[in-house]
Amino acid sequence: MILRATVSAFLVAVFSLVTTLIVHNADLNMVYAAFCCSPYFIVITLVYFHFNKLRKKFNVLEEPKFVFELGYGFLFYCLFSLLLPILLFLSTLDDEHEHQLYADLGGVIREMFPLIVTLSIFLTFFSSVIITWALKSWKYLVPTLLGFLVLIPIIFAFSTTIREISDLREERLTQADNIKEGRYKWYCAMSNPSAYPVQLYKGRFVFPKDNNYEFTFSEGNLVNYHAVWGQAGGGSYEQVMSLPKALDITWYSFVEDTFYRMNGTVDYNKLRSLFGISYAEKGATNTIDEHYNKIILGFAPGGVLVIWAAGTGRRQIEIGRYQADKVTINEGDQSKPHEEYGNIFNQEWREHVLSDTSIIPSDIQRAIVDKPIPYGYWDKLRVRYPVQPKFVLSSDIKTFDADFEFYNAERVVFDESLRYMDMESRGIPKDIYVKWYDQHNNRCAARFIFDEDETFQNFASFYGDKKDLGAELEISIDTKTKIAKATLKNAREHKILLETQVIAYGEHF
Repeated sequence: MILRATVSAFLVAVFSLVTTLIVHNADLNMVYAAFCCSPYFIVITLVYFHFNKLRKKFNVLEEPKFVFELGYGFLFYCLFSLLLPILLFLSTLDDEHEHQLYADLGGVIREMFPLIVTLSIFLTFFSSVIITWALKSWKYLVPTLLGFLVLIPIIFAFSTTIREISDLREERLTQADNIKEGRYKWYCAMSNPSAYPVQLYKGRFVFPKDNNYEFTFSEGNLVNYHAVWGQAGGGSYEQVMSLPKALDITWYSFVEDTFYRMNGTVDYNKLRSLFGISYAEKGATNTIDEHYNKIILGFAPGGVLVIWAAGTGRRQIEIGRYQADKVTINEGDQSKPHEEYGNIFNQEWREHVLSDTSIIPSDIQRAIVDKPIPYGYWDKLRVRYPVQPKFVLSSDIKTFDADFEFYNAERVVFDESLRYMDMESRGIPKDIYVKWYDQHNNRCAARFIFDEDETFQNFASFYGDKKDLGAELEISIDTKTKIAKATLKNAREHKILLETQVIAYGEHF
């Protein structure tokens, strides 16, 4: 009997600690703490199994009762488990460093209480089962332990499900609270023309309520490699935070050998309206909910700063264009004055950036050599006209979607629900990609890639000095002739911008 009680006590303590760790999704710190505290819980479990005075008094020693053991065990284990933080408090009095961990005894007990209750429940349950049944004979002990082994994965699956449900509920509540307070999960990314690299010197977001946030771009992307204007390059860490109402940012332009600083407000209301509402985009097989999750800062020569909001899907909207001022930044004290990589004041680093073909591709380096910087070019890309896209498609095209990319780096997605859209100020189209499935389930598409100079001239000549008069941008696709056209139209005239062939990708594309 004594041997069976000792073995049972040891196994109950081990099983209870393991199941407690499983239920609480234990990390390595908790596993380590459980390992260190396991001797204590083995001892109190041994005391429980060998302490029979109360059982004799209540006459349940010969015929153990499950209900009695549940009540008696829970009180016993709770009492001795709550004693553990007190013992840790007293045992570390002579060690100032260790005692700091337990100096706030009440706080330690509050922090440990959920674990203590959980562990006490498992100790009570496992002990009650064994002491009322398995201790009668060795032959009952083995199937009982096997039952525990089966029970542990069930507890794990159940606790995991409960935890996931709880986490989702907490996430929804937190997300709703964050949205109410104007906080979203997002990050900031840098962009620049490929020929004109920049490096952030100092950046700070000013938030409506929260403390200001100083940010940097990741160390591996001090400058953008193979940069494309309007595309996200090196970025800050993604986190939940407010949207900025103002920005104080200083950067260095390598080609100009100039520092610029922009310190002013940004369009907070526009950012809030975009980040606050998710949007649907068609995927390969179903519709996907997307949301805006990044703010892109575009740095162009002349101190031009363009800000876009970009989504997890294929949307990107310009927030505004801002003008920075030239500033003088002194080198100051440098802890590593001879550092070559990343030191913005190091001449070797500056020369390296301008000559590295992974930063400025060799063909672009050749194209800009001995040529002046085209100041104003990036503002030209931002020209807008009142345009209403309209789709005129063959009757056999029932469902479709179209990606619009504009020269001002905006991107939008349209589908069959938006065949007729409102008149709106839009940029000059750069690339329009329309895709659909034909009646034989073959994937088809029409792609319009607009020449920059020609398309800008066509828009300018079509609108003339009447930029306020709207026009339709008609996208027509004829599946019989396999011809697709993009045409500017108004009540007086029309101008074909581009004609292209329909692409039949095939059934297995």
